[in-house]
Amino acid sequence: MVWLKQHFTNLFIATALCAWCLPAVAGDGALSRAWVKAIEARDAKALTMLRQEGFSGVHLSNGQGKTALMIAAQAADGPLSADLVSAGAEINTQNDNGGTPLMHAAVGGNIEIVALLLSAGAEVNTQAVNGWTALALAAAKGHAPVIHQLFSAGADPNLNDIFGWTPLMHAVEQGRRAAVEALLQPQTRLDARNSDGVTALHRAAALGFLEIARILVRAGASADLPDRTGRTALDYAREAGQPEILKDLAS
Repeated sequence: MVWLKQHFTNLFIATALCAWCLPAVAGDGALSRAWVKAIEARDAKALTMLRQEGFSGVHLSNGQGKTALMIAAQAADGPLSADLVSAGAEINTQNDNGGTPLMHAAVGGNIEIVALLLSAGAEVNTQAVNGWTALALAAAKGHAPVIHQLFSAGADPNLNDIFGWTPLMHAVEQGRRAAVEALLQPQTRLDARNSDGVTALHRAAALGFLEIARILVRAGASADLPDRTGRTALDYAREAGQPEILKDLAS
């Protein structure tokens, strides 16, 4: 009976690892290799299987510093995320690009996972190597509920990336109307400029996002601010052939 039980245990491990052509060996070495391979493959299901098999090295990362919690958070896998946090996964670790589990959760858009990480001590304003924050990522992805959640935890809407872009600019660039509205908090600088002197309204005008441009103007964004080349939002609308935006901005 003992032999039979061990046989089926080994068979289960072999099934879990076959996608990566790893040795079907029930040992920490094989499981660790499988764990790293699952991270590299962004395979949350495989990570869950390995946890169920008893793997406890939840801190283990791949060669670029990415962890299982990052994978689970971005995949919006609530049960796996909760299991990893409960098992002691590092909340504020950063990968080689500076990404944190909270940033990955912001991309995934699952508010329960974001809340889980924040309650576990996630630092809300950490910036990646490129300057992006969890708020910037949520803005670019259009996850308005996550934006509200991050604001409740003290997120700074005025932290810019290495090119001077703010979360509001990223939301505008992607045409994320709900995210733009969520970002219009009292502390948000509507007329912040990036390294080219471009504002969120400049981008809305250039891209033809009429409703977003109207939202920004109603919130107090200036249509008269020039960028580093001297162009205003009016100029951008004119150059892009956006008569409706041009009419709104000129009125």
